Order: sequence, then structure tokens, then C-alpha cells
Amino acid sequence: MVSDINDDPVLCTCENITRSQIIAAIKAGHQDFRRLRQQLNIASECGNCYRPVLNLMRAYAPPKKRKLTMPKDRHFPMPWKHFSHAKLEQEYSPSSCISDIMVYIQQYINDSKQAKQSLQHQANLNFGDNLCQGLDYFPGQPGAPLLVYIHGGYWQELSKNESCFMAPALVALGYHVAVLDYTLAPQASINMMIQQCCQAINWIGQQTWHCNFEQIILSGSSAGAHLAACVLQAAAQGQYHLSANTFAKAILFSGIYDLRPLVGTYINQPLGLDLSQATKLSPGLRHNHQLPPCQLIWGANETAEFKRQSQQYAQFLEADGVSCQTAEITNRNHFDVVYALTSLI
Repeated sequence: MVSDINDDPVLCTCENITRSQIIAAIKAGHQDFRRLRQQLNIASECGNCYRPVLNLMRAYAPPKKRKLTMPKDRHFPMPWKHFSHAKLEQEYSPSSCISDIMVYIQQYINDSKQAKQSLQHQANLNFGDNLCQGLDYFPGQPGAPLLVYIHGGYWQELSKNESCFMAPALVALGYHVAVLDYTLAPQASINMMIQQCCQAINWIGQQTWHCNFEQIILSGSSAGAHLAACVLQAAAQGQYHLSANTFAKAILFSGIYDLRPLVGTYINQPLGLDLSQATKLSPGLRHNHQLPPCQLIWGANETAEFKRQSQQYAQFLEADGVSCQTAEITNRNHFDVVYALTSLI
């Protein structure tokens, strides 16, 4: 560093600008030669002072702050890029592994109807969004944990009304259960669905239910698992009045954590996603920090791509320091694997 001297030599003889004047201008924030020359009215053709001024700039300008950058998006493997269109649609059609999807949908309907007939509950609670039917709440034992469930249906089918089937078994164990609704595509975007789920959970936290709000378990299946993963990330970032402490753990069934393969398929017709939107809405392409412990579950009778999505997401969660367990449930498929929830909680 250039040492201070008592005398104040003229460094720019053309304009009689002294060393102290130059130092004062540098400290005032004029820390490149062009801005300094303009501030001190040094002629551009004056070259006598360039080197001594440069030395002063090096000595007195504060070190430049290192620009902080967010981690780049994750590289989620893309084997689907090499699929034919028919193969891609088959891999992302869960019903391709079973003979009749309606058997399972009817089971959802029957078991959910039985749950509402047999259990005390509050239906269609309005959490503040009039676009959807709200949520259904099944009370458990005082002080017991609350499980919040988000249904699947590729963001375009089903509702909470067919998704209460797990309530009897959970309530029998003492758990409280809340089943969320959200507006389906094409009436709503996936981003709006995420906001609705966050809004519902924030509303739940303000209720006087006799459950342990410090032990909220978040669960979802298929598209609901994707929405749940997005809610976890939003909570970790303090969005929508949620926090990293909102959830005690998460149990996600057969989710899609990279939406990009869907863009060119029939699934995307009501969703209307382009590649950029699909990338932004993919929790598997983001770094995950301050997430609660997660369980990623899938059925043995599922497509290779659905299995890979959960397996890859689990690896990324573990790489980010998130406690994560995985399990493939034998004799289960994409639609009935969620019935294993009671044994996993």
C-alpha cells in the first residue's frame, strides 16, 4: 500500500490535482479511472497521471465484494429424451401397469364414503380460496399429530371427496387427518395449486383443533406428492407464511419431481406447460435445504420412470443433507400403494 506523506504532491500537472484530492475522490466512491477522471475534470488526453492514480486506486479502493450466486439447477438425468413418443407416454401413464384403473378409483370412492359415514368430521372447510372446495378434517386424539394429505390425479382429476380413504386407519391410531382440495387444470395452473395448498396449511395452523401443530406430517400421492414437495420447498424458504419448522416429516408416494418429460405428452394438454415452466415447477431440479425428514415410497408394479423419479429425487435430498428413506412396496401399484400409509407413519 502507498504510504501517506506529509507533503501533498501534484500528481496531475495538467490540472494541478494533488494526491489528497485523488484519494478523497477514490474514498467517495469514484473507484475506476474513467469515473475518477470525470469527477476531477482530468482531460482524457492527459496521460501523465495515469500510473500514479492507478497505484492510489489499488491502495485506497475497498476490495470488491464477491458476488453471491445461487446454486445452479440440478442436472436431473433425462433417459426419457431417448424414448419414442409412444414409449414416453407409456412410461408416464401409471394405468399402463394395471388392467383397469376404475377398480382403484371406485375403491377410493367407496372407502372415502365409508370414512365420512363412520367418522366424526368437518367437510368443505373454507381456507380462504373460493375456487376450490376447501378441505375435510377428521379429528383424532387430543395432542396427537396431524397428517395433511394432498390427492393425486395428474393435477387435472379427482378431489378430496375421493381421497379420505386413509382416515379411518389413521384416526384409529390417534392421528388427526386433513385432506386438501385444490383447483384442477385447466381452470388453474400448477403454480396456483401450490399456492392453494400452502394457503390451506397456513389456515390449518391458525385453527383451534386439539392436535399437535408441531408434529404436522405432510403426505401426497402422484401429482399430490409433487405438490407436497413444492410446499416443503416453499416452507423452507419462508413463503406463504410457512416456515422450515412447519412440518415434522413428509411421506411422498410415487411422485413426479421432474416435470419436463410431460411437456410433449397428452398429460400436458390441460396443463399447458412449456419447457421453462416445467423446469421451474420441478422440485427435483432445485437444491433442498431445511426440509424435514422425507420418506419416498413407490409400488413394485409401476413404470420404470415413476420409480426412477423417486429414486433420483431421494439421492438429491440426501446430497443436500435431508434425512430420506425410500421403499418399494411389493404387490402394490401406483394407485393402491398409498394404502400403505398407515404402516409407514
